[in-house]
Amino acid sequence: MGCDYTATIPASFKKDLDSYLKSRTPVTFLIELHKHLKAPQPEISRVVGQGESLSKIETGSKYNIPLMNVLVLYVGVQAINLMHSNRHTPTQSTIAQGAHMDIFQNLAVDLDNEGRYLFLNAICNQLRYPNTHTHYFSCTLLYLFAEGKQ
Repeated sequence: MGCDYTATIPASFKKDLDSYLKSRTPVTFLIELHKHLKAPQPEISRVVGQGESLSKIETGSKYNIPLMNVLVLYVGVQAINLMHSNRHTPTQSTIAQGAHMDIFQNLAVDLDNEGRYLFLNAICNQLRYPNTHTHYFSCTLLYLFAEGKQ
């Protein structure tokens, strides 16, 4: 039984994302990427209280965390599918080129500390049991740290 995780990606954003992954257009996609990941307002983690006096507790995150998680998963799955169709396996050299890594590197560099933490956490969430999926995200994480200047 599968889950359509892509349903949580806004249609216009997914269209631009797919276009960028295939042909690296629109050229403004990477510049505007972090804007899409911003939460419209601070996310509400839960409502607490009793009776009529309910109060909201804000997480304080300025990012749309579910969208960040699904973006990382979607881009990674697309990269893995492309590698399989080209009969490649994920290694640091095979993942280095391409629009998929452009997106990941852009997020690692352009996000602030909170966004970078959430982005790297989204990658770490994909490290599970030994398979191609885990191997790809492991190589991605190693590549980002090896190439990082900060």
